[in-house]
Amino acid sequence: MKKVMLVLTAMFVLTISACSAGTGNPKGSAEGNNGGASSAGNSNAGGAGEVKTGQLPTDQSASSSGQPGGLGAPSTTEKKTVVFSTFFPSDYFKEAKKKYEAKHPNITIDLRSVETDDAHLEENLEKFVKTTGTAMLSGKGPDLIEMDQLSSGDYVKRKMLANLGDIMDHDPDFKKEQYFTNILEGIKVNSGMYGLPIGFFIYGLMGNEDAIKKSGVTFDDSKWNWEQFITIAQAMTKGADKDHQYALGRSTPEDMTTQFVNERYATFINLEQRSANFVSSDFTNLLQLVKTLYDKKVVGTDARFPLFRTALINSPKVYIEELRKSEFITGGNAYTSKLYLSPNADPQHPGGSFRTYQTIGLNERSTVKAEAWDFVKFLLSDEMQSKPDGTGFPLNKASYSKKAQALVQKGSIQSDQPIGPMKGKSFKITQQDIDDLGKFLNGAMYTPQFKPSKIDEIITAEAQAFFTGQKSADEVARLIQNRVTTCLNE
Repeated sequence: MKKVMLVLTAMFVLTISACSAGTGNPKGSAEGNNGGASSAGNSNAGGAGEVKTGQLPTDQSASSSGQPGGLGAPSTTEKKTVVFSTFFPSDYFKEAKKKYEAKHPNITIDLRSVETDDAHLEENLEKFVKTTGTAMLSGKGPDLIEMDQLSSGDYVKRKMLANLGDIMDHDPDFKKEQYFTNILEGIKVNSGMYGLPIGFFIYGLMGNEDAIKKSGVTFDDSKWNWEQFITIAQAMTKGADKDHQYALGRSTPEDMTTQFVNERYATFINLEQRSANFVSSDFTNLLQLVKTLYDKKVVGTDARFPLFRTALINSPKVYIEELRKSEFITGGNAYTSKLYLSPNADPQHPGGSFRTYQTIGLNERSTVKAEAWDFVKFLLSDEMQSKPDGTGFPLNKASYSKKAQALVQKGSIQSDQPIGPMKGKSFKITQQDIDDLGKFLNGAMYTPQFKPSKIDEIITAEAQAFFTGQKSADEVARLIQNRVTTCLNE
């Protein structure tokens, strides 16, 4: 699974529309789901992306009671088939299928995935994305789709996914309070929810706690913004040697600009209206902010040991390992670490950032919506989410609590580093560690756009001219505005 995640992070993911990178709002986006939906009794898209012909399914988004989003109860007698399409095979989904079918003998979960290897991964992924999109547009896609490799923004824009928020609101058996409600709020798109993640990761800044304490500078990371970060970082690194003079490092100004845009995606991109908002003070101020970060040497591309480094945490075990690994740096550079919230781009709405994992979408045209939704609820049940070997923090709060407390009772975590100074090491884990981690899990509100896209390429290419002094911020903003608008309307 680690290898898969590295591949997904590194590769350029092709989408239905080359320019669609996802949708979002100041509270989050729908990115992080997988695609391909088809209805039982009709032709489906799945496997290696084969598309067959069939009749257009009937939209059954309303229950017999006429309530919008109400699906009614799933059938307990009639034979039904729910087609569930993913790109990568998943042991989690395979086990859920087996257990669910045992509980519901009249329901078949037709789980489809793509057999591939590293040599053909990009080729097969491109084929999966294209054929799944074609099937969904024609009404022949699967009933459930894992969206992680697909552009959920296009699917939402084209109204191919059911609004799961409405379905939840009309399902008395779904208790939102049993889940991380901040994550449920963060994945909404224009007040709608078009996918549910099986798990999620959190972002933060891992700080050099020794250097921070030594500096004597105090700050509140739950409220700080980037302007405050500049002042704080300069005070902390004053008088530091060359190796430790930067607060952040290893990123170019144009790459950081693209990152900041993705963190505030809905501020600059409206996929539903196919419009952009780069000719604005929001964007020109962002360019100036990034320039200031580099001009004042808060960020440096040649930083060896920056005061903070970006961290992506997907489990209590990884959290402890990320905290401890700085203690094993050789050459007299070892230090203790602490996780902090990243500075917030929107100081009016403080909160941390998260990324969804294995997000499931429901085909708006599925003829077995009630049965498909019931299976999604089973995927999020304590029975499934309490599995000790799952990737990511479970959406189910009780399941997370069980996993966390099991680690506290165990008392230590064994490093799985195959080589290097952490090999064979055991790290103590305490209730205080879990309490500290809880602040990040419960405070995560924003889900940045993380899939590479053509819009990223445009921003990175054009922003460089501002940082080299060739063009003004206004000129760069207009160029990006024109190119992105063209891209959105292709």
